[in-house]
Amino acid sequence: MELKIKTPLGNFEIRPYRPGDEEAILASWKAAFGKEMSRKEWQWKYPSNPEGFRCLLCIAEDGTVAVHYAAQVHRVFWKEREILALHLTDSFSHPRFRGALGLKKGLFVRTGQIFLKTFLEKIDLPTKPLPIKAPLAQFHYGFPGERHFKLGLRLLNYRAHRPGVLYFQGAPLKHKPRLSWRYKIEEALLEKDALGEELSCFFTEFRHKVSTFALIRDQRFLEWRFTRPNRKYKIFYLKTFWHKKIKAWIIIIEERKRLRILDFLAFEPKELTLLLSFVLSKIKKPAEVWLSGNHPLKEAFKGPAFSRAQEPLGIIPNTGCDFANDFWRFEDGDKFFFTMADADLF
Repeated sequence: MELKIKTPLGNFEIRPYRPGDEEAILASWKAAFGKEMSRKEWQWKYPSNPEGFRCLLCIAEDGTVAVHYAAQVHRVFWKEREILALHLTDSFSHPRFRGALGLKKGLFVRTGQIFLKTFLEKIDLPTKPLPIKAPLAQFHYGFPGERHFKLGLRLLNYRAHRPGVLYFQGAPLKHKPRLSWRYKIEEALLEKDALGEELSCFFTEFRHKVSTFALIRDQRFLEWRFTRPNRKYKIFYLKTFWHKKIKAWIIIIEERKRLRILDFLAFEPKELTLLLSFVLSKIKKPAEVWLSGNHPLKEAFKGPAFSRAQEPLGIIPNTGCDFANDFWRFEDGDKFFFTMADADLF
């Protein structure tokens, strides 16, 4: 279950991740990105993901990870059914091996093409898949920087998500909004087993009311996504006063000088606006939020508290639908909507 490659820089093999590869992966990750990732964070990002992960490695003769190409697996709701999606994350090549075979036949491109051919339902790439038995995904997405995106656009079936990303900055509010007698607001730290089944019910009701193409935001997903090591996340709820039914929620991470709004959901934009106003008045720090240009709740950020600004990270959302029949069109990836909960950036 491996592929041998001969190059002027030596011989390499492309194979799936095996338990015990972590030390070599993290060493090359540091060489590629110039900073460290802890073993705990790697464990959270990949093996601890309840839906699993996919990872191919290109290994040099001395055991160095020359290329790492990986993805988290997620469940996605699309046209009244659930499908599997791959969130491409942490794909990199070790600086020492970036010249092997040139660009189009380079180790990074070869590994990426084999990865996509192996783990996606149907995709048109000039390579053969590895004989790996794993449920195939029908959709992939990611948030690469410009350099990575341009390479993927040319050689790895990437395509820009045309609605793109919206970035808003929020100003602290002096006064809390008035709540009608119908509502109350609750908050809590997000911890393992701290969320109830009501969140799953809320997303189920939301997805049937809104024609949606999105990651399934149920208890299973949220309890994994927002229990990342060395981070503390808070969730705010807008609920009906008597029946305690969730009408909107926001998840944030608070830093020393600002807060980041990472995820949110509501039935109506005005209910989300009410909850946003409460958060900005309570925490009294500048806020920032990323969301897709087609998000059904983007109207909630149009008002005196938020203003559109230049996206600071330089990310280029890309999406691809790889199930090649009448069910999919390649452009269907533009219907996917996201927040930073769908990324691994915070």
